[in-house]
Amino acid sequence: MKRYEHAITVHQAHEILGRIPEHPADAAPPMVYCTSQGECFFDNAPNPYIQAMVEILNAQGKQGWILVQVVPREQDMICFWRRNQSKE
Repeated sequence: MKRYEHAITVHQAHEILGRIPEHPADAAPPMVYCTSQGECFFDNAPNPYIQAMVEILNAQGKQGWILVQVVPREQDMICFWRRNQSKE
């Protein structure tokens, strides 16, 4: 039977924005909108924001973690991960 280990990571807005090259200090980050059914989306988010988030997610993926769910919030995003538990 497969066994998994789990992790939760929280990534603050400044961590995401810090990955965007030449980010103007006065530019407001895009807004995340969520419906009452739990569907969330960016409103006209520029590609650099999405690319910065992808870089963060890929960093965990390179360590063998599989993204189970991401919860975008106003000032951060919470990621739930799993990976095969190593046999010792």
